[in-house]
Amino acid sequence: MNKERYIRQTLLDAIGEAGQQKLLEAHIVVVGCGGLGSIAAPYLAGAGVGRLTLIDGDFPHVSNLHRQVFFDNQSTQKTKAQVLADHIKRLNPEIKLTVVNTMLTKEKLMNNLLQANVLLECTDNIQVKYMANDYCAVQQIPMVYGAIHKYDGYVSFFENKSVSSIHLRDIFAEPNDDIPSCSEVGVMGTLAGVIGLMQANEAIKYITNAGKCLIDTLLTYNILHNEQMKLKLKKTFTKDMKLLFQQSSYIADQVCETYECTIDQVMQNRMRYKVVSILEDHEHQDIDAAVNRMPLSEFEIEEWESTTEEATVFYCMSGVRSGTLVNQLLLQSPDANVYSLRGGLRGFLEGKE
Repeated sequence: MNKERYIRQTLLDAIGEAGQQKLLEAHIVVVGCGGLGSIAAPYLAGAGVGRLTLIDGDFPHVSNLHRQVFFDNQSTQKTKAQVLADHIKRLNPEIKLTVVNTMLTKEKLMNNLLQANVLLECTDNIQVKYMANDYCAVQQIPMVYGAIHKYDGYVSFFENKSVSSIHLRDIFAEPNDDIPSCSEVGVMGTLAGVIGLMQANEAIKYITNAGKCLIDTLLTYNILHNEQMKLKLKKTFTKDMKLLFQQSSYIADQVCETYECTIDQVMQNRMRYKVVSILEDHEHQDIDAAVNRMPLSEFEIEEWESTTEEATVFYCMSGVRSGTLVNQLLLQSPDANVYSLRGGLRGFLEGKE
């Protein structure tokens, strides 16, 4: 251990050299390397966490940069996980890094949480949050929960010591897929920084046994009014978590990068693609004169029939809703020739500027 690197930390009586050694021996998994994860992971590396696993298959976008400040305009060719890993290697070469450049699945979750001390759930995907929550509850892996919505942030620590431990389903029993993501409703950039730091802080405190973690407690923070509140949580969810994890698909909001395409790919061979806007009337805008309209609120998945002659590319405002739709269509018809437009209408318009 490089004692000089961590001297400002080991001087603290709550950590000391013993606590620093615990950090060096720890393995923390960060799921989601966007607004929360891109803040939390470098601070964990700086603190001397010996091994970090970063999981994210998404790519940085210019609309992310107001809150994902470890990325830049040249970061769009690598995944968020890889860009973040490259930064951490420069920050602290002593860290052992594992990079998973794909979206989270059950299999990847089980493979990468072996011997993990803590998982930080840092995505804005409600289904992924529940997947991570359920698996951690079953395997008794501590999980730091973080979420942001417009001006409000939420943090909690699910210790998962036993079946009686409190976790996400004791707060919200079932995932609500109607909750819009940051891409849909916006978010105060500084809020991501605050909540990401809180998540890193909870993990560091837990590993070093410093202070009091947010176990059985939900902290809420409003960044406009600097108001925070701690809610004491009670056990309310009693279903069999192992069976729930086995039976749940967790796919409703997952965007599969394999079935995305870019606006350049579409325009370079426009005749090959049928482009369909699933935007509602109040937000729709054509990307060209040949666009078809099919608002998502009127879309009947069961009645959809894929054509083999041309690929269908769906677009929404940011790529989130269209990605969700594509995954649902592929679940129904695995051979469907369907794609989601990466970045959606917003990405198209920004590319024209």
